[in-house]
Amino acid sequence: MIRFMIGNESTRRSSGGRWGMALGVFVAAALGFVMLAVGLGLALLLAPVVIVAGLIARARLRKMLREMGFGEGGAGRTGGTDRNPFQHAPQQPEVIEGEFRVVDDEKPGRR
Repeated sequence: MIRFMIGNESTRRSSGGRWGMALGVFVAAALGFVMLAVGLGLALLLAPVVIVAGLIARARLRKMLREMGFGEGGAGRTGGTDRNPFQHAPQQPEVIEGEFRVVDDEKPGRR
């Protein structure tokens, strides 16, 4: 086995030893608990705000759809009938009448 020694063969040992390692583990665990507490606190504060904002948005969307004639008792284009806003309403076929003529320009040399 080949070993490479870098330096002047004097080995230094850290002065902390086991106490230093235990202190590092304790600080890391404490930092983890602090981050967990802050995250849970933010979640507890922001969850009601998000829920209330969602309920307000839902009420506004329902009101807007009701005004457009979709949903329960709306007085829009459909006269208050319930129908899915994502389905097309059955429409009467529209007939467009017109007169069509084919015009041929029969000039020589033109193709």
